[in-house]
Amino acid sequence: MFDTRFAMRLTARAAPFVLLSCIAACGNEGPAACCTVGEPALRVVNAFTTPVDVLIDGTVAIASLTAGSIGTAAPASGSHTLVLRPTGAGGSVSQSITTTTGALNTIAAVRASNGALASAVLDDTGSVVPSGATKLRVLHLASGAGELQVYRTQPDYQQPVSWQFPFTYQAQPNELSAPFYQSTAGSWEVRIWQSPGDASGWATAPVKIVIPLKSGEKKTILILDNPGGGVRIELI
Repeated sequence: MFDTRFAMRLTARAAPFVLLSCIAACGNEGPAACCTVGEPALRVVNAFTTPVDVLIDGTVAIASLTAGSIGTAAPASGSHTLVLRPTGAGGSVSQSITTTTGALNTIAAVRASNGALASAVLDDTGSVVPSGATKLRVLHLASGAGELQVYRTQPDYQQPVSWQFPFTYQAQPNELSAPFYQSTAGSWEVRIWQSPGDASGWATAPVKIVIPLKSGEKKTILILDNPGGGVRIELI
């Protein structure tokens, strides 16, 4: 039996796609789109268990970013010190970032294996998409969801196959290694459920999304905790 708390939300800034279905609790709204042209920008994904504050060079840039949500800031082009700290608590983590005009850096606040706050860079810097091809990646950043079943079809292969097994929360920065899969141009379909632990859940999966990609395009699906329970999706 499926968890009835399962939910999904898609961002307004995602590439065009068709949402096939989701359970009744599904929301239609998403975070505000972030401008990525002309000004450097920073996108922070809170994949931690509690709200976090985001500081840039000692100044709060995003206050109390709730768990499972995404916030943006626009620091000046150049080198900066980014600090993530649990709102109203200690245990902050810092790292250096370099912003460039027109670029969008993506950092995640994650829960380390010891439960402490850690940071992870989500930018894809080495996945080149050949002409005529497309690529897709899925990151499990829903700290409260446990193991999920994530299956896909792709433009050149219509039999549902597992994304990876087991697919659990990726807690440490060096574990954010869910692979990019490559296919031809066309539509990818991804479905997510909790049980059963095999492809038989494909037909009744509560989370279903189709992502059309053109030649040379790639996307990343983020699975995040939903504030009301269950999980939701952001496409970046």
